[in-house]
Amino acid sequence: MDTTMLAERWYDLFSRHAADLYPGRYTPAFCAELAEKAIEVRRLAAEKGSTIVAHNYQYPELQEVADFVGDSLGLAFKVRDAKAARVDFSSVHFMGATAKMIVGDAARVFVQGDPDVHSCSLVRGTDHRWLERRKQLDPSLVLVTYVNSDAYTKALSDYISTSRNTASVIATAAREHPGSKILVLPDKFLGHVMKWQAVNEKGVDPDRVEVYANPFGGYNACCYVHEKIGDEAPERALEEYEDAELMLHPECGCASSCLYKLSAGILPKGRVYYLSTEGMLERARTSAVKRFVIGTEKGMIYRLRKEMPDREFHPVSQEAVCDFMKQNTLDKLLASLRDDKYEIVLDDAADPKVERIENGVIKVNRAVAAKAKVAIDRMLAIR
Repeated sequence: MDTTMLAERWYDLFSRHAADLYPGRYTPAFCAELAEKAIEVRRLAAEKGSTIVAHNYQYPELQEVADFVGDSLGLAFKVRDAKAARVDFSSVHFMGATAKMIVGDAARVFVQGDPDVHSCSLVRGTDHRWLERRKQLDPSLVLVTYVNSDAYTKALSDYISTSRNTASVIATAAREHPGSKILVLPDKFLGHVMKWQAVNEKGVDPDRVEVYANPFGGYNACCYVHEKIGDEAPERALEEYEDAELMLHPECGCASSCLYKLSAGILPKGRVYYLSTEGMLERARTSAVKRFVIGTEKGMIYRLRKEMPDREFHPVSQEAVCDFMKQNTLDKLLASLRDDKYEIVLDDAADPKVERIENGVIKVNRAVAAKAKVAIDRMLAIR
């Protein structure tokens, strides 16, 4: 497809599915610029044997140039199974680092920026010293850590999980470590929802499960984007769209209050679902309902609309935008492919606790990565 044809296709596609999400962004001139860059991205990816993966929260143009689009768990499987010589990861930094831990030295893994810029409030809200101290005080403590975490936190952990399988991982940890306490971290909202599911749907003793809260202040141990979706947003959405289902990511700030409102009958049962982003796709495909309100970063709306144009998808909040995810751009992806910049490498001498960047290379301590991979492998085995 030549540049003009791609630009026209993207202008039509983005006008239909993303105009309200990113007002004024996708003009014909900008789509022409994007198309030119996208064609060069795909040429370089073919030349260098790269598999491009993009998280659901990326801008539409990055989703379009990617070989695979998905959530943390889905992309982890794609990276493991692709057996590509190179992976270019459009996401926040730690997801690329997780991919590197999975493939090891079998593939080169690149991200589009340094760890400080492509960071995450969940990473910044996790305190290593406190976790180390807790493990010292209670060596039997089992850490179930959300995949949205840095390498060192993963290395301290017994299990890694995603929003799709955390409740199952908690149940597995409870079964495999009878009598031990389980700490779920770092996201406090997801932790409380998944604890509720593990207790009420899988029979886990609630006294055995603790949800992490950052003890030293600073960044909250939660996704700041989902935190912005306040307690009243779900009720307003269901009032506005009376025939819609509400699909909430368990990281949402309204998660705990919505559980209470569901149990109290304030929110209607059968219309509210807690789902990972991939779970949202599955639910929308199978539901008899044709209209949905989505409580997560609004990049997900584009994918839903594109894959199911016969259904309606509305964001629960137009403010649900992740500035960290949106640091990824076609320009940065193109520069990475041209210059082989921001490669994640495993290094024996690297700082165990901090991934540092030197001359365009991001170094992750090899021993830390090996410990983290043990927990990651357990995650990949638990659907």
